[in-house]
Amino acid sequence: MKKFIFLVLICLTLAACNNGEENTETQETDNTDTVEETDTAASEEEEEIPTYQIGETATISSDLYAFDYEVTVNDFQLTREVDEVPIEDYLIGAREEDRFAVVDVTIKNISEEAYVPNQMFSANFSAIDEDGGDISNDEFFTAGDEELAPGEELTGHLVYLTDINYADTFVLKYEFMSDQETHFELPNPEQ
Repeated sequence: MKKFIFLVLICLTLAACNNGEENTETQETDNTDTVEETDTAASEEEEEIPTYQIGETATISSDLYAFDYEVTVNDFQLTREVDEVPIEDYLIGAREEDRFAVVDVTIKNISEEAYVPNQMFSANFSAIDEDGGDISNDEFFTAGDEELAPGEELTGHLVYLTDINYADTFVLKYEFMSDQETHFELPNPEQ
């Protein structure tokens, strides 16, 4: 009788262990599904960032100040001189690969209030796969220091420092790190 009870206890213990393993496998599968869903959601979120090309106009909402504006990238070039300022005068120890990245933009105020663009928003510039980026040297974008009335637009150039070998494609980001983030893809004209 003791042997019988002992065998029943062993069978129950083994059955309990098997159920635990099945639950573990189910939990592992559920966790894998959750990770895959999270990865899919993250990649969908990245894909949701509106991306424009040179010549296209983006309507952007200021996440911080709640007004709308339009931006058109008219041209993009890498150069060693901007507004008669050679890169050697601007960057001490400039190398042969160093360039000014010049992004010609038109900004239109489509809100109902006047504002000064350089005080209300800026654009980040980086390689396409890089987070963050550089802020423009506002001394070159003097048009952005003037008040822009509703319906008016201004054209000027944003200037950054880069290297001709830095990337195949650059990205200009407005409303960086907000729900309204908007990108302009800028192919490297030197490659």
